[in-house]
Formats: sequence, structure tokens, C-alpha cells
Amino acid sequence: MESLAEFTQFLKPNQRLDLKSVALTHILGLTGSADGKAAILSFDDILIALFNLTLDENSVVAKDAVLSLINLSADEDGARKIYETAKEVHPKLSLISKAVEIITDENAALADAWCMVLSNLSRVELLAYNILDELETNPKSLLQMAKAFAKLDYNTKKNKLHYLGPIFCNLTQTTRGRELICLNKHNLLDKILPFASYADSIVRRGGTIGILKNICFDPIYHDIILRDTDDILYAILYPLCGPEEFSDEENDMFPIELQYLPDTKTREEDPDLRKMLLESLLQLCSRRRSREHLRAKGVYEILREYHKWEANIGKDKDCLLACENVVDILIKKEEEIGLDNYKQVEVPADVAEKFVKEDEEYLKDLL
Repeated sequence: MESLAEFTQFLKPNQRLDLKSVALTHILGLTGSADGKAAILSFDDILIALFNLTLDENSVVAKDAVLSLINLSADEDGARKIYETAKEVHPKLSLISKAVEIITDENAALADAWCMVLSNLSRVELLAYNILDELETNPKSLLQMAKAFAKLDYNTKKNKLHYLGPIFCNLTQTTRGRELICLNKHNLLDKILPFASYADSIVRRGGTIGILKNICFDPIYHDIILRDTDDILYAILYPLCGPEEFSDEENDMFPIELQYLPDTKTREEDPDLRKMLLESLLQLCSRRRSREHLRAKGVYEILREYHKWEANIGKDKDCLLACENVVDILIKKEEEIGLDNYKQVEVPADVAEKFVKEDEEYLKDLL
């Protein structure tokens, strides 16, 4: 501990570059282990030094400082400590505002690194609320972040900004975050939506699918999700579609972009993302009006073929069960279901536990 404290003097902005670089390299190395992170997080002076060095005029020093913050904020305790310490040190120039400023700077060399810091911080639900509070003090910041995400060549230094996807996803953990994404006059959701099938980055794709899942879990937005344009429903269904041929009658049911897909069409390769999409559809089945809409759009027919593929090629048990949960609802007539809204049904704890055990037993027998 004492030897670690001695590093603080070498991490000051006005320290000789060679000493500063060596000390920072050592600190960065320590952040790669749980014990090292715990030790550094116990020294506020080192954290403060790291905050200051993120703005160092030497690009290597600045980068190593930000990389250290990424590692230190990777778990919840570290993220909380980083946020709280930064707020105490710079109450007027917050870590969040600094991160957003750099991320939205077209010429920032460390935009991707700062995206990862903000992604780590926003993953903690309480911090997500705090981040939204700060973003709302400058309403243009969220819009600029969405613009940066939507424009693939936004950053001139070849930063990809893929981690903006998880940031937006994390913010939609909150009621206010969902409201800002879905009801914003600048149509933020429309800017983000196309990346649910973005092949070049699972981070960007996963963040976008996470947003869809979060808003599907909130019944308030079901009418928006199932709007006449079908663009959101398309974004959910397209990754689950393959090259199968359907009859003309079935194709006519689908959102127009899903009709007559080419024989080169492939499905989402990541099972976790497939499961999230299926869970989104399950949430949309909560109300009668939504269930009828999904049936009318051929969701059952799409999932029928998807289930065959998952059983024979994808072979993920959780995805199979998630698919069957949706299909089991859609194949029923509303007279059989006998209620308008599943979410209004209170399931006793013992019954819920029974369902969980039944699912676990069923998963053992699959495939």
C-alpha cells in the first residue's frame, strides 16, 4: 500500500514525461487484476491523478489514463467509486460531461475509450439515472450522441463509437431513459434502430437489440413499437429470419421489408441476442391488441421456421424455449386465452417457482 501511495508524486501533470509514463504504465498494469483494482480504488489521490492525466498533452499518457479508468469501472463497485470521486473533485466539470464532450468531438482520438468508460458507468442503474440528469442539463448532448452513433464515419480519427449502443441500452434501463429515446422530438429511436442487424459489430448490434428489449418490457411503448410503419417490428424480426421460402399468402402478411428475402439471408449468430429478440416478442404478447397485431403480421409463421432452424442448426436450448413461449401464445385463440393483459395477472410465488422448475426440466430434455 505504501509503495502504491508513492506513485502519486509521479502522476502529477507537471511531472517529467518519462517518470509519469513509467508510473502510469505500472498503474495500468495493476488494473488488470482484481487485487490491483481494489488497491488503486482505495487511493483517492491516484484516482484524482488519473482524472487529471486523461487530459494530458501527451497522447500516450492520456490514453493510458483513460484505459485505467475503463478497467477500474468494469464492475459496479469500481464504477460507483470512479463516479463519486470524480464528482467530489470536479463538481462543476463532471466526468460525464467530459466523456460526452470527447465522444461527440469529431476529431477526438480517445472517443472510443471514453465510450467504454461511460458504458461501464451507465451499466449501474443508479448511475444511469445520474447520467440522464446530467445529459438533460444540456438537451443537445443526447441528440449529438445519437447523431454520432448513426453516422458510421462520424469520427475522423477512425474511432467507431460502437459502445454508444450499450450506453443507450443502459440508459433505457430507466423510465426516463426509455421516454427520452422513444418520445424525443428528434426521433432518437429512429436513428438507432437500423443497427439491430449491423453485421460488423456485435457490440453495436447488441446495444441496439438491448434497447428494443428494454422498451418492449414497458407496455407504455407497445403502440409505438407496433406502429403502422412496421419499422420497429421489422428490426426485431429481421435477425430471426432466414432464407426459407413462404407462400404468397404468408409473405403478404409480413412487414414489406421481410417479404421474399434472398436465399443468402442468415440469422443472428449470437444466441444471447436471439434470445433477447424472442423475449422482446414475448413481452409484446402481453396485450390482446398486440397479440392480434403480431398474428396479422405473420410472426407465428416466421417463428415456425425459426424454431426448425434453432432445433437443427442453432441448437441453443434457451432460444428454443424462448421461441416456444411466444409460439404457445400466438397459436392460441383469444377465447382460449380469456384475458386482455397478461401483465395484470398476479402469479403466486409458489406457482412462479413451479414454472421455473418446469422450464429447467424441459431444457434438460431439449436437443
